Amino acid sequence: MILRWFWSLLPANPLIVRTVAGGSRRMRHQWVRTGYLAALVALVALGLMTGGAMTGRVSLTQLAKAGTHVFAIVGYGQVSLICLLAPLFFAGAIATEQSGRTYDILLTTPLSNLQIVLGSLGGRLFFVLALLASGLPLFAVLLIFGGVPIRAVFVCFATSAMAALIVGAAAVTLSVLRAGGRKAVFVFVISIAFFLVAAYLTDVFLLRPNTTQPHTTTWLTPLHPLLVVEASLNSANYRPPSWESLGTHAPLVRWYLSRPFTAFTVLTFTASAALVLACTLVLRRLAQSDGHVLRELLARLRSGHQGAERRRPAHEVRGNPISWREAHCRSHHVGGLVARWMFLILGLGTAMVALTMYHAGSIRPKTFEFALITMLLVELAVIVLVALYVSAGAISGEREDGTMDLMLTTPMTPRHYIWGKLSGLVRFLSLLLATPISTALIVALYALIGRVGQWHQAMVSSPLRGTGAPGNFKHELLLLETPLLVGLILIPFTALCVTIGMNWSLKSKSVIGAIVPALGLIGTVVVVMGFCGWSAAESVPFVGPIINAFSPSTCLVMFVNPWERVEQFAQAQGTGRMTLVIAALIAGSSYSLIAYTMLQTMVKGFDQTIRRLSGTN
Repeated sequence: MILRWFWSLLPANPLIVRTVAGGSRRMRHQWVRTGYLAALVALVALGLMTGGAMTGRVSLTQLAKAGTHVFAIVGYGQVSLICLLAPLFFAGAIATEQSGRTYDILLTTPLSNLQIVLGSLGGRLFFVLALLASGLPLFAVLLIFGGVPIRAVFVCFATSAMAALIVGAAAVTLSVLRAGGRKAVFVFVISIAFFLVAAYLTDVFLLRPNTTQPHTTTWLTPLHPLLVVEASLNSANYRPPSWESLGTHAPLVRWYLSRPFTAFTVLTFTASAALVLACTLVLRRLAQSDGHVLRELLARLRSGHQGAERRRPAHEVRGNPISWREAHCRSHHVGGLVARWMFLILGLGTAMVALTMYHAGSIRPKTFEFALITMLLVELAVIVLVALYVSAGAISGEREDGTMDLMLTTPMTPRHYIWGKLSGLVRFLSLLLATPISTALIVALYALIGRVGQWHQAMVSSPLRGTGAPGNFKHELLLLETPLLVGLILIPFTALCVTIGMNWSLKSKSVIGAIVPALGLIGTVVVVMGFCGWSAAESVPFVGPIINAFSPSTCLVMFVNPWERVEQFAQAQGTGRMTLVIAALIAGSSYSLIAYTMLQTMVKGFDQTIRRLSGTN
């Protein structure tokens, strides 16, 4: 009886069978699996080249060291890929079930609440676990090199699986609560990415330097999958404290701090089980109460003014009407307007607070430099994600709500439509773009004023690069031209992100189908070019910074402190500063050229693409 109940709950669950059978036939899932394996293979090849295992003569000891090095790279890469792909897999579940009202239909079937919840979770969790299983032969080959304990393999796979489980449980919870939709998907993916990045940086730069015991884990380790893997693979520099050394703490705290992998597994499984149980209890109750009370209240608040008589004059449309509509209609939405201004105020406020603490001597120069880099990278990530989100829904969203059919009846040409979308969205994002540029401008002006006033905080020391003997170089806190360099990179790159999002939005029938490939393409370009450019800037004069400029993430780090990131920058500072300007101009021009080419292609194939997706010949 128990076995039959368990069999109907998971293996023979109709929802799991339907999701697995339908998804296995889709080419999109095949391409995702292929790309995942290709990324792992590329990481193995990269690890072999950097680990010294591809030289002419390699001893067994060197091979074991190379195997450890390669396994660490692949292990981190696997956990990172799963943490990035799992939200995208489950994000589709949120929007699809919300738009199709899947749960309302399922409640009319004989399926129990637990079957519905576990079926929705297990069907999509299967594809994530299948990705993990596909990489198992690659890890088995790495064991041949030696130097890799078998326990580390299980830790990597178990950590990835548990991370996917908690992400899936959160996605199903959003679906059950009827909180799905495009905005929920966007917030869901952004929240996970922000937690992974912010928590890891907090542990590396804030918690580790303040630990009482050197090279030990922190209280944040059992809450982060990458930190758990690092505690297992890098035990020499990042190991959990022993049970005996935590004798003054409570037994539960001692277990939490000394067993990060076990604590992570227990916490994620418990949280997932709690979310599944909560969904099971409230599923039919929400259906009986229609589950839309909060949504209807918010809709009334938004539309409360619609019944009133219009008292203000109509806006005058100038220039391209599509551009005006994207820039003004989006920017006058209350929620979006408040969010963009709050982003600007928080960004500049955080910069001012950090600068004030640095001027007062509360934080060291290196800490302030890390804080500045972190702020710029977080602001860059938000700008890119918002650009992809709004551009991915710019065309496919109009196709879904029927606005596209009205557009096609007007004299508007494809060129006016496409270029109007681009210019309007970039104007809409101008307030976000002003935040990192203004942040750099504030720090650059402080450095300039401090140098004129001879403040000791305005000049800092950095180790020299490209010299035979070690030494330090005294320089200003930030170059005066850094805000210009940031603008030369970010504005064209944001336009390129908008163009890529619009390109996929034109080709996709849904917004989710446009966001996922656009985000994957931008992420791949940034990671690959960043990895190549980071090493090139530190080893190759002149050409290295130009290569590094093609990845905005590593490029911002180079602009903040070129004395440490650029080869021979301090020895020839005039040439080095000119090199940074040339690198920013070349990268910005390349972004603009790529965007222009894509836009021209979109204009030429606009009519054919619209007819193909609408089902007409």
